[in-house]
Amino acid sequence: MLTWTPTSTNAAQAARDVLSVTTWLHSTFKDEVWLWRGQAQEKYGIEPGIHSRVFAAPSLAHTEETSRRATELLLATARTAGLDKDGAFTLPDLALLATLQHHGAATPLLDVTTDPSIALWMAVNATPANPAEHDNVTGRLFGILRPPEERWLDPLDARPYWAEDSHEPSIARGLHEGYFWYRAPDVTERLRIQRGSFLIGALSTTQARADTSMSIEIAGTEFNDANGKNFLERRIANRPASSNTAKRRGEAFAIRLTGSVKRELRTLLLDRSGLSVAAVYPTPWHKPFIEQFAETYGRTRPLKLDYYVPSVP
Repeated sequence: MLTWTPTSTNAAQAARDVLSVTTWLHSTFKDEVWLWRGQAQEKYGIEPGIHSRVFAAPSLAHTEETSRRATELLLATARTAGLDKDGAFTLPDLALLATLQHHGAATPLLDVTTDPSIALWMAVNATPANPAEHDNVTGRLFGILRPPEERWLDPLDARPYWAEDSHEPSIARGLHEGYFWYRAPDVTERLRIQRGSFLIGALSTTQARADTSMSIEIAGTEFNDANGKNFLERRIANRPASSNTAKRRGEAFAIRLTGSVKRELRTLLLDRSGLSVAAVYPTPWHKPFIEQFAETYGRTRPLKLDYYVPSVP
């Protein structure tokens, strides 16, 4: 994946450079809108939680069908527990998945935000209980190109996630067409505070997992210049110039964040933006048991399906 690493050896300066660069990328190129995602550990790519569970199940086929069936089971279990209720309103499947995702469940939704500061905060705060837990490893901030408007999903899209009848509309049946952007209604306080939204796409069997498990175009080094610089590095190096014409390549890039830079960014984001654990992760008073449910069905839970799924050949 195309990557930029801050060049300063001073961690405090590097942290300021990262914040400056992300703000510049976010606001400068009018025909490109980037969605942002922060991850505390560099070893993970752009991968929804349900895909991680599928890949971790050795006896199941690592396919979109397995992912879909696992999602159906998650939805059915959540509805049985009554987690689809918001007052008198029953959440449709996508909105219910958004609720579960924002409290830690593994779903086919991938958290992104329109605010690079929030994504940076996620990259430098490993967990609410122990923000510094992964300061010993490098993290990554991803920029992912917002898909065109025809691949935006409505907040209260009422289609079921899956319909057995091929003539019935459903979410999953269209996911092979690329990745989609879903802006959920404010089903949780966390979603609203984090300016959160989601990407969703079919599990790809052709992508390198170190990059992504979705159908997101990842550019290689074939577009580097004579000095080995990718388009992102060329753009950032030429930031002061009045003209910056390095052509975008691919649909995603990454910014590397070392442990020392993470620590500086944590302080910077708290001091300048008030981004604390309490602010970003408010307690879900209206649904006191949803966190326990979501934690039970997180990325690390072994995947076992209660119905037939094709096995790995």
